[in-house]
Amino acid sequence: MEFIGAYILSPSSVIIALLTVVFLVHQSWPRLSRPKKTRQLSTESSRVNDTDSLTVSKEPELPEGWWSGRDVFELERRAIFSKSWLYLAHVTQFGKAGAYQSFDIAGFPIFLIRSKDDKIRAFHNVCRHRAYTITRKETGTSTVLGCRYHGWSYDTTGRLVKAPQFEGIPGFDKSENSLFEIHTHTTDHGLVFVNLDAGNPAPFPDSTALDLDSFASTARLGSKSEWIAGQTLTGSFNWKFGSTFAKSSPVVPNIDLITIVSSQYCTDITTQLEETLSAAAPLSFATKFIKIISQHNSPADSQLFPASLLYSFKDAPLWVSFSFFPASESTTNVRYDLFNLSSKTGINENELAHAAAESIKAILHKIETDFQSVTAGSVANSFNIHQIVHQIREHARLEKQTGGQILPAMRQPKGSSLFQQAEQRKILDIFLHFVNTNILISLQGNRLCRLWLWIGRWIGWARLVMRWTWKGPI
Repeated sequence: MEFIGAYILSPSSVIIALLTVVFLVHQSWPRLSRPKKTRQLSTESSRVNDTDSLTVSKEPELPEGWWSGRDVFELERRAIFSKSWLYLAHVTQFGKAGAYQSFDIAGFPIFLIRSKDDKIRAFHNVCRHRAYTITRKETGTSTVLGCRYHGWSYDTTGRLVKAPQFEGIPGFDKSENSLFEIHTHTTDHGLVFVNLDAGNPAPFPDSTALDLDSFASTARLGSKSEWIAGQTLTGSFNWKFGSTFAKSSPVVPNIDLITIVSSQYCTDITTQLEETLSAAAPLSFATKFIKIISQHNSPADSQLFPASLLYSFKDAPLWVSFSFFPASESTTNVRYDLFNLSSKTGINENELAHAAAESIKAILHKIETDFQSVTAGSVANSFNIHQIVHQIREHARLEKQTGGQILPAMRQPKGSSLFQQAEQRKILDIFLHFVNTNILISLQGNRLCRLWLWIGRWIGWARLVMRWTWKGPI
């Protein structure tokens, strides 16, 4: 005992003890100083056991027809998709001038295009003459954007360059008939956002910019990314049901079971893709070593309002984007794009594209099946659902104050009344010339069949004139 007591009080033992304490404190300090994160718990037992340690947010009260109401869908178009910054694409999807991609966002047809000045622009996909579609394919390349209805043509900046039979009409001004341009924001990482607000949209959110910076840093996202594959798939479910993945809060106890299921689709997609694509495109030893020493050896994600997700893989040099855009109250267009972080990896892109497509189709089928069992009161208590409800209610309040619908995305043509009158006179002249010509043909032939042919053509022209002179909303 004396020997032990002498040893404990000896200078060498005291020094060793102090060094041990310093070492342990140094090792545990990052964990002690790191702020605690609140995670969503996926099982009922874990929610019950940890109830005291969670900050439970109140379940939002949903408008009637939340999952299938036409009125709710129309309100979402006005309140959310008409005035929010929406992620659509990455600049590498537009390889050269004239490369374009078409989208249908909640019934708004638009397209992105790389102009000859190397800028990514967005336009409403309607001709200024009679609102006919400009880009009829989902993707393509053309430096001249022509409308096949009456031959109007536009350049890559949206400027009207050709309008057959309208060049000399008094009051017609080409500069007032360019395509309707949409506000765009391209980040330093090459991510392209649009805002359909026809006026002055809200500034691009600082919180989103910071979140994207964090994602880009962890994912090592840069200008060398290369687009591998992507497509737009259509699912028979409400867009909110498939996209309730963003920044989920702890789930309220006793909520419908469908809530827990629907908030896990994002995890299902990324987990399945992680397993499938990591096997098809493994990292090299050097890349793994760099990721470890740079503390980037983990997956990263960025969840963007209202319904988009960016995700980088842990064990593959890839990242992917998802967007859920409504086509109607019960149909959703799901756009996904797969990217390579570097163009020099030499991976089998065809194999990756096939694996990604099969995995995502399987998950969408699962969403469709689960949506058939959804009830009116089912809702995931998540960040984007709360923000959706808040934005809808705020817009509805403004409409109530003004006494009518507020349509932020609506455009008002600047065409003059002189041009409209001249256009109608020109159509009438063409019509009368056609009628006189057919009357002469009928009289010369003096046959009943020619008379019936003339009557049929006359009726057809009358219907065409009625459609041309009808002035509906653009």
